Amino acid sequence: MQSINVEPRSVLLPDKLRHELQLDSKLGAGNFMYVAYNANPNRDVVNIFLHQPFKTFYGATVESFSIETLKETAERYAAWYLQQGVKAKDPVAVYFDEGGKYLVHYVALTSLGAIPILTNGAMPLPVAARHFKRTGAVGIFTDDPRYEGLLEQFTDTEILFLVTDDNIGHSEIQPLPAHFPYEHHSSDPVMITHSSGTTGVPKAVLLQHGRWFHGIRQLLGLPPAQGVDRYLSSLPSSHNAAIAYAIHAILNGSELVIMSERSGVAVAAAIEEYKPSTVISFPQTFVELSEICDAYDLNSISAWINSGDAAHETHIRKLVNHGFHYRGGQRIKGSQFVDGLGSSEMGHSSFRIIHTLYTNNYDRCVGLPQKWVEATILDEHGYELPQGRIGMLGVRSESITEGYWNDSVLTHRSRLKGYFLTGDLAYKDHLGCFYHVDRITDAVLTKDGWFYTLQNEELLMKEHAEIADCTIIGIPAEDNVQQLVAFVRLSKESKITEEEYLQQLNADLKAKGRPLLSQLKTVGKDEVPVGITGKVLKQLLKQKFKEQSTRST
Repeated sequence: MQSINVEPRSVLLPDKLRHELQLDSKLGAGNFMYVAYNANPNRDVVNIFLHQPFKTFYGATVESFSIETLKETAERYAAWYLQQGVKAKDPVAVYFDEGGKYLVHYVALTSLGAIPILTNGAMPLPVAARHFKRTGAVGIFTDDPRYEGLLEQFTDTEILFLVTDDNIGHSEIQPLPAHFPYEHHSSDPVMITHSSGTTGVPKAVLLQHGRWFHGIRQLLGLPPAQGVDRYLSSLPSSHNAAIAYAIHAILNGSELVIMSERSGVAVAAAIEEYKPSTVISFPQTFVELSEICDAYDLNSISAWINSGDAAHETHIRKLVNHGFHYRGGQRIKGSQFVDGLGSSEMGHSSFRIIHTLYTNNYDRCVGLPQKWVEATILDEHGYELPQGRIGMLGVRSESITEGYWNDSVLTHRSRLKGYFLTGDLAYKDHLGCFYHVDRITDAVLTKDGWFYTLQNEELLMKEHAEIADCTIIGIPAEDNVQQLVAFVRLSKESKITEEEYLQQLNADLKAKGRPLLSQLKTVGKDEVPVGITGKVLKQLLKQKFKEQSTRST
């Protein structure tokens, strides 16, 4: 990888130019590269660095990009796609290992008006193949580890092509036509992303040129946030959040390091080497970072940005001990942790809260809705619930997807009284702050009432610093109720037995008037199954527990 100058550089786009971009009504997620190329006088400055280089179909090895070279590389791929017969509105599957190739293919396909189906390389191949068939992919661009398996899943009559960079060949590529690049309308689809698949087959989420860009447009109108000069992204490279942060960085003129590995150790080492100001990750990476952060130099960090589900207090408090931020022009010890709640369907983090060493608003508080978001708590009939009552989280926003690709039933079931149902359970306090207590699918009905797993995992980790991570599930019992089983991973060895530990945790739950655990199991790091984005697969964990219980009896 090309080395990064660790000294600060003034290459951010001036405020005047950023505001002009914000006012450009045609700017969106489909044409951002060409707008940035025309607007940024530093287009030839290398500002995108790849943790893992990759080799192109035409033989070049890519380690980094400027806006100019990203455009040139993407256009080589766009010309190849065009030669294969790819047209505007054609869905095309992209399925790799992690890395910067996803950004290249995203730009290449959207420049033709085509729709990239960016798919996480960790998705099991049979599931990915079903995803491509269901979304109507006209072709698949993949890599060597997945190529042979996909050949068994598709015939020549089903798709135009199934290729890797290594087997394309070196036939002459025709020049791009005069009408290139494609001119997007606000409603044009620019990406089919997928949910994390925590409850089964991933859902295909439609993202559009204007709607998906709505949150980024709002950010362009604000003064540059501290830490925006140099990002390190360890989000899955195929995820729409990773592409969105790349879009924002490119339009700002920020430096961006794209990680190809998301483990805490890999990210900590990269922070030491590249000295980023801001790290963007999903919660699981922050969990791992929090366990090892004291062994690394993280003093360059001014902000941690958590995308997706809200993070846990115990992990946040460890991370904000490192780095610094500015308050009123004064440098203050400790970084900021920007938390909230978002999803692919929301198009952008819809809630936001900032934690520091000096704040104390936790208990799964995700803060206030963004200024362009309207949020409420609904009951099953769509009636708004008063403050303090737990119900379904509903949001309205210009950034929310219009629906699921090729799935009208799921699209309409996700709406209630004009709100998009996020799939979360939450409540609102007297200040208007929202608190995320669980996913609807994970809440447990016990003989003593409802038990919200995320809310109580948060409580137990807060009360017991030695708990590195905690997962609670419900196991069917009699009379259509469930018993609670906790899987606890400790940060250090303990001489306390599981039964003694169970009594301690139940004492904490009893003090809050909440249902008690029936069983507790201490587990190792790899004993709790996680999905392709690092989320715990609680349905699979239930199945594993049931199978183990059956064998033991």
